[in-house]
Amino acid sequence: MCKCCQLPVANVQFETGNLDLDNSTMKKMLPMCKCCQLPVANVQLRTGKWNWLLATLAKLLVFAALSLPAALVAGESPAPRQSPVVAIPDYLQTNEVVSAKRSMTETLIAAGAVPVVLPEMDDAAADRFLSFCDAVLVGGGVAMQDYDRRCAFEDRVIALAAKRGLTIIGICHGCQVINRHFGGTLSPVPEGRETVHKDNALFERTGQRAEHFVTVIPGDSQMSRVFGEGRLKVNSSHTLRCETVAPGFRATALSEGDDIVEAIEHETLPIYGFQFHPEYYWDEHPKFLELVKAALAGLSPL
Repeated sequence: MCKCCQLPVANVQFETGNLDLDNSTMKKMLPMCKCCQLPVANVQLRTGKWNWLLATLAKLLVFAALSLPAALVAGESPAPRQSPVVAIPDYLQTNEVVSAKRSMTETLIAAGAVPVVLPEMDDAAADRFLSFCDAVLVGGGVAMQDYDRRCAFEDRVIALAAKRGLTIIGICHGCQVINRHFGGTLSPVPEGRETVHKDNALFERTGQRAEHFVTVIPGDSQMSRVFGEGRLKVNSSHTLRCETVAPGFRATALSEGDDIVEAIEHETLPIYGFQFHPEYYWDEHPKFLELVKAALAGLSPL
């Protein structure tokens, strides 16, 4: 009952209005008594099953109205996300822990993104997960315990992400998975050549990865936008290569000395693959962080 006019709860009406900070507008969001126009805070309920139910509904409506963002109350669309959310498929190193490499997540954070690890799940659940994401990043090999299982999961994620039009980035192993997924072929890196693409002894001794030069192929690509045309030194830690580039993609960088594909890019979609590791280089060479930022921006060739 209303304390003022003693009308029952059934006579309480709800008025709506824009959610401002002043009291007069706030009161418009509250249920008002038809008789005395007092807000719901002044409504007193008598005991009884139906009165209790109506009171609960009234409180829920008030809570929902006051919880809405101001933009929604005013009929406006919510502002777009300022930081892209990037899904990293689970590395599947163990069955007990869902994981992604720290260097990858730190690079994404430095690039202004929000990294989230995508656990192994069925396609329907993965698609729901990706509905909250802006991009997918498939990372390096990291001593995979079950190569086929991980590749199968990443293939499914790439297919779902491509269907949604998300940006897709592949690094090292991820570059190879993207190329094979879209119809390219892989083969082992030939041994005995001057250009070294992986040096386990060097890494065990110094913690450093092999380095070599690549040539950025002229044209409109992320590589040429960020680095320009010409020579570029990169790190290297791979034993497989993209032998033939997938249809719809083109190579944007080749290694010097043996012309192994070091970067690929889709001709029309925001899908990029880098055979080298930007995440290991950007603290000393900021341009590599710019490359990740540019890829996340989803810029595709004109």
